[in-house]
Order: sequence, then C-alpha cells, then structure tokens
Amino acid sequence: MVDTNQQVIEEARQRGETLTSRKLLLLVEQYHRSGSPGVDRELLDAYDAAAARNDAIPFKEGQLSEAVSRDLVDDESWAGEDVYYPVGDDRISTFPAEWHDVLGDTTDVRAYVDVIGEAIDDSSTGADSQRGGIGTGVPEGLVLEAMTVIGGLDQETAKDRLEQRRDDGELVEDADQHPDARIHLAEDAEWMRDDSLED
Repeated sequence: MVDTNQQVIEEARQRGETLTSRKLLLLVEQYHRSGSPGVDRELLDAYDAAAARNDAIPFKEGQLSEAVSRDLVDDESWAGEDVYYPVGDDRISTFPAEWHDVLGDTTDVRAYVDVIGEAIDDSSTGADSQRGGIGTGVPEGLVLEAMTVIGGLDQETAKDRLEQRRDDGELVEDADQHPDARIHLAEDAEWMRDDSLED
C-alpha cells in the first residue's frame, strides 16, 4: 500500500468543487516528490482512492485514473493543458517529457518562459485562453505550475523569482490586467511598448 501525502489531500479539499483531475495530479506532482518526473500508476491510484474517500472532495473513485486513461497522449512535446503526458516507465505528468528534459536542471524563470512560450507558439493548441486571456505570451500560472512541478520550487519561491525578474525588466506582462496575465521575455516584447509615451 502506497502512503499519500496529507498536504495533497488538504490542498484538494480547499479547491472543493473547482478540483479537476488535472489539478489533483498537479498537486501530487507538486507535493509528493519521488525524484523522477511524473507520477507512477500505483501512486496515482492511491490518490484516486484517497480523494474519493474524503467527503469534502467531489471525486468518485476511479475518476482520476479514468481521466488519465482517456486523455493520455503519445507526445513528448506540448499538446495542450487538458491532456496527460507519459514521462518515463509508466509515469504520467501534467507536463510533456520534453519540458522535463530541458528544464529539469534549472529554476531560472527566463528559461521556463522561453521554453514554454516557444512550445505554445509552435503548437496548434496553444494555451487555454481562459488562463491568460487571448493573445501571445505564456500565462503566468502555467509558468508557476511548471516551476513547482519540474523545478521543484514551492509556490511562494516560484512567484518571488518571477516577480523579481519582472521588477528587473527581464519579463514583461500584458497590460490587460488579467488575473493570470500572459508574460513575455523583455527582448521578445518590444512591440508591446508604446513609443508615444516616451519623451
């Protein structure tokens, strides 16, 4: 029997009705680290059962396993947010193997924005427009999730590093005030600057 991490269950409880299968797997990747990318099937099944046993979590047993089986893609590169990716010997992740390979040894925010931005631009699926509004760039939330899952950072540290790069002028945020604004590398966002505002 595989032990589950109580922090995953508590975070799942706090999400209540907004908890999806993807968010549950993301929580497992963030808080139940094994030293290898992704989650193996035995651990996935353990969380599936634990979530279903908790009355505060709106999950039925088998829901996560069914979602992964249904939406597992055979891609190593980005195919969208609503799918699951194989990342090793029967291991599953919310992020593609290519990102784990390229970003697994770094916690540099610029590297995440660069790699994710290029993957989204090259993909026919892009990023969910509900997450960052319509437009180019990378939704901030997607970068933070990747940094916690792939880079192993906690949420607060990832957010602090992103904000520091933004304060230093290395990252630029869309001006539309979306709560999950899209961000760009400064050198890729020259077109965003309004020259009429300069002296």
